[in-house]
Amino acid sequence: MKGTIAIARKELQSYFYAPMAYIVIAAFLLMNGFIFSVIMTALSQPGASMASPLGLFFGGSLFFWLFVIVTVPAITMKLGAEERKTGTMETLLTAPVSDFGVIAGKYLAAMGLYLACWVPTLLYVWVLTRFSQVDWGPVVGGYVGVLLLGAFFISIGLFTSLAARNQLVAAITAFAILILLLCVSILGFLVTDPMWKGVLEYVDLWSIVQNFSKGLLDSRAVVYLLSGTGLFLALSYEALEAGRFSR
Repeated sequence: MKGTIAIARKELQSYFYAPMAYIVIAAFLLMNGFIFSVIMTALSQPGASMASPLGLFFGGSLFFWLFVIVTVPAITMKLGAEERKTGTMETLLTAPVSDFGVIAGKYLAAMGLYLACWVPTLLYVWVLTRFSQVDWGPVVGGYVGVLLLGAFFISIGLFTSLAARNQLVAAITAFAILILLLCVSILGFLVTDPMWKGVLEYVDLWSIVQNFSKGLLDSRAVVYLLSGTGLFLALSYEALEAGRFSR
């Protein structure tokens, strides 16, 4: 456990001792702040729909997904690829910490930076409470959805970074996988077979996050996101083991 915490601390320090963390957080907040202001302006117009601002903010627009699938690869691309490039992976693998500890430490550090991007958005909730009554169910559900989605996506990024030897390749691969997962939402509209349509609806991330933003905590969605996270963490472990024996 101490080894895992040490690795997580080291990775977090590497984020914040360099400009990367600040650039990622600043860009993320700048883009989300702009979109939140656009949503609020649009909904305040006469004749505007009664849609929930946070419902649109959490997964209700294409911008949300663009921000997430760009931010996650930027966070995770260095976790393994940089170690291989600089030659420090060998030192890490001979340290008195298990491979599982290495995976857990790097994963926790990436999740820490991901959450650091989202914590300041609580300011948007505070702004809403100043002007209207806020239903806290969708607020809590939205942030739970963001957390679970991030856990899933970060595990994918960690896997691609450990499997690649170049940060750019790791980022592009992670981005491609995330795009493919989102394409399931489009397939759900095209498929007419009831069985396959049901399967696609079960793994439709767009609908899953929107349901969370409505305060609907579906256990099936939670199981799917946690299972996907576990799968890619297991693949990350295998990628790390493969790298150990390919040196």
